[in-house]
Amino acid sequence: MLRKALLLFGLIALLGCAHAKPADTPLVAPGDLSYEELHTTERFRKYKSVGIRLFDVGEVSFLSTNAEERTEMEAFKLSANNHLIDGFLKEMGDHKFYPTIGVANTKEEAAGYDLIIEGKFIQFDRGTRGARYLGTGGWTNVTVAGTMTETATSKVVVKFRDIKYGKGGSFGGDSMDLLRNNCNEIGKNISDFLEEVY
Repeated sequence: MLRKALLLFGLIALLGCAHAKPADTPLVAPGDLSYEELHTTERFRKYKSVGIRLFDVGEVSFLSTNAEERTEMEAFKLSANNHLIDGFLKEMGDHKFYPTIGVANTKEEAAGYDLIIEGKFIQFDRGTRGARYLGTGGWTNVTVAGTMTETATSKVVVKFRDIKYGKGGSFGGDSMDLLRNNCNEIGKNISDFLEEVY
């Protein structure tokens, strides 16, 4: 019975890492994020736990925003992390590479993870619905910059930036829906990066 249980566990582990690159594959920037600067040559499978902190929104710029839209953008600023982290956690759950994934709300919680992701939102651009509808631009975009730090050594192993654009939908698409989706997609991109460097 124990033998069957161990065999089943082994098969589950193998399936969970079926798409992982061999351990001796050289580490290169995979290109899942707009900009990736690696400061390590070791693959990330040595990290058993990955935590993400809320990205700073204190200095984010609002582009293509008039006075009437300012209140709506201020409210969006407070929810942007929810969309980014939701995309990150869902995608990480699909990958099943790192045994422990979570959100670190404090420095003390962050210290409990092998790798911690931190960052800040740089800009939210609402774009222009009319221009999107006419196909002449007006895309929304969300831009972030961040780091991934090995907590045991305090070494920053990755610096990154990412930009996601929203190109429209019905009648040019709702700007706020597109911005929410942009944040979600950035979270997924971070997860995809971690899959590729595993």
